[in-house]
Amino acid sequence: MAVADSEGGVRGRWVVFLSPMVWVLLVALAAGTWVWAGSFLRSAEEEGMVQRTEVAADFIRSYMTGIAVRQREDASKALADRTVDVGRLEIFGAGLGYTSMIVLDDRGRALAIWPPRPELIGQDLTGSQPHVRVALMQDRIAVSNVFTSAVVPNQSLTAIAVPYATPHGQRIFSGGFIVADSPLGNYLREAIAPPGGYAYLVDRFGDVVATTRNPGPEVIALSRFAPQLAAALRRAPGGDYHRAGQDWYYTSAQVWPDSWKLVIVAPHRRLYAEPDEEHRRFGIVLLVSALCGLVAAAVITYIAHRRWQEQQKILRQDARLRAFHAELELFAASISHDLRTPLTAMSASAEVLVEHYPGQMSTEEAVVFVQKIRSSAARMGDLITALLAFSQLQRGQIDLQPVDMATLTDQVWAKLARHRGERDIRFERAGLPPCQGDSELLRQALATLLDNAIESTRDRPVAHIEVGYRAGPEGFTTYRVHDDGTGFDAEQLKEVFTPFQRLHRTGTYQSVGMGLSLVQRIVTRHGGHIWVESAPGGGTTFFFTLPFT
Repeated sequence: MAVADSEGGVRGRWVVFLSPMVWVLLVALAAGTWVWAGSFLRSAEEEGMVQRTEVAADFIRSYMTGIAVRQREDASKALADRTVDVGRLEIFGAGLGYTSMIVLDDRGRALAIWPPRPELIGQDLTGSQPHVRVALMQDRIAVSNVFTSAVVPNQSLTAIAVPYATPHGQRIFSGGFIVADSPLGNYLREAIAPPGGYAYLVDRFGDVVATTRNPGPEVIALSRFAPQLAAALRRAPGGDYHRAGQDWYYTSAQVWPDSWKLVIVAPHRRLYAEPDEEHRRFGIVLLVSALCGLVAAAVITYIAHRRWQEQQKILRQDARLRAFHAELELFAASISHDLRTPLTAMSASAEVLVEHYPGQMSTEEAVVFVQKIRSSAARMGDLITALLAFSQLQRGQIDLQPVDMATLTDQVWAKLARHRGERDIRFERAGLPPCQGDSELLRQALATLLDNAIESTRDRPVAHIEVGYRAGPEGFTTYRVHDDGTGFDAEQLKEVFTPFQRLHRTGTYQSVGMGLSLVQRIVTRHGGHIWVESAPGGGTTFFFTLPFT
């Protein structure tokens, strides 16, 4: 039964702590989810920016390819005569949005230039125009790096060179334009650049082709215009860098192989503004949920704890009832024997008197039998008194108050002076801690234990009795009463606390063997436990536990 109660208590404690543990696990899971959600939302924003950059790079490439294809088709019709009229070249280029134009033959020599530069006609320009050389030699569309125009003062241009066939041989048309002033510039500013951020078109040398910022008319390197971004691009095509006291995220995509690159940058505070706001709202929802969960866990824990307390109370009551039932059975058996003994003696003596007095018994003999009857009646009275005391202790309420055990022990020892007589008894009392209990009942228990110690040491010329204590178990103090008397053997120890078992022949209740039974009942009523250690000739020590204040 004790094992089952212990297992039930352990299960009950687990039930009490289960709800807080589940809440803690859920909060930890929610916190992990919240952290993951913040990272996921930011990663999603970064991935979206990467995708937008790649789509924009594809659009720019498609846009310029479309211009070049149109440029080739129109040039093969409008610029196919043996000689190219400058005025016609101007009209042709203006329709395509070019600022400057050059027509070259299959050797790279200038046939016509706009704005007019007569001194360059007939010269080989492939050395100063690398993109023209690529278009001529590889017969494909070529896009130049950004360069300072020789025909348009104070402007940096970008050119598209396309080869086209004529009846007079292969020719190259190269049209230069200012990207920032073209539809591409508007696209960078209005469609590509993120809020609070910038977009850059950079050529293969790292010079700025166009940007949403104002680089001026000169050719300028990105390393001078945005040095932190240029350094970051050398490390990786995308990532983070720090500029102007804040963190920035950048991504890049190739527009032309080994040529233009589109770069987009955005500050963290603007790029992550929306995901951070969603993350914050999500955090508020989780926090409110956690608080609601805490309240629910607290209520469930309280209910479970109260239920567990009630179960423990029922288990303790059940244990007490079982112990009391066993005690009653033993008590009833003892009563049936001990009450019957004096009654039998009284009945036998009365029968002798009836049969033999008068006539066959002298007065002196009759007096002996009368004294036996009186002795048995007195014995019966002692038994009844002890039974009443035990019954009252079992039913009565105890008044729990702080009790000074040291003072109470001194008072009890002083009142036992008549029992000590002139004997040499060395009494030692430690600094006993106070306890929570009924002072009158504890006085009775101490008197019985000390009286028992006095009787146990009666054969000692110099007796030693000691009252001490030690800590524990939890919530209790263990007190002890030790004497160096005769002690008990193993058989006696089994019946020390059995009612009507006399260990000594003097004392108040010991005369009928109820003293230690009452002590056990007093300690038990206080929620404590009492036991004894003894050996013949080795003294006796009674231990009992009481709740501390």
